[in-house]
Amino acid sequence: MPAHLLAISGSARRDSYNLKLARAMAEGASAAGATVTLIDWADFDLPLFNEDLEARGIPPAVRAFKAEMRRADGLLIASPENNGGYSAHIKNAIDWCSRTLPDDPPGSVFKNKPLAIAGATTGRLGAVRSIRQLREILGQLGCVLLPDTVSISDASKAFDAEGRISDEKPRAAAMAVGAAVARAVAKA
Repeated sequence: MPAHLLAISGSARRDSYNLKLARAMAEGASAAGATVTLIDWADFDLPLFNEDLEARGIPPAVRAFKAEMRRADGLLIASPENNGGYSAHIKNAIDWCSRTLPDDPPGSVFKNKPLAIAGATTGRLGAVRSIRQLREILGQLGCVLLPDTVSISDASKAFDAEGRISDEKPRAAAMAVGAAVARAVAKA
């Protein structure tokens, strides 16, 4: 059975640079034989994590998103850099998914999952700080961090009218990290 990966953009904006970057990573994973589900935040309107809300009952969107995470063999994450850190959407999703729900099967949704992290920003530094932070947090949660990352700066100029990365070098890098996750899952 082919590897199944989850591609997640840290931005909910419809024309998000990170959604486009996640698509390029997913394209590389698909070319390497994996199936990929691209998360659309419109389908998963996760409320802000709150233990009081959790105590009243887990929201259906949280259950559905966590089920997608559990089903995935590996992860592709593309996050913007907001004020020097990764996006609130990613933080909130990690917070909800790190909780053990009453009817959860045993085990973490993060443990031993190969992961590649990338990011695109409109600034000159790319998303190096958000990538570093996500590597630290997701590594602590048990993901298997692949060494290569992709950071795209000046993102407003980096994509063509069809939403593809216009420069071949970062496009190839994004596809390569997606393929690397697919191969890592296949070896496990």
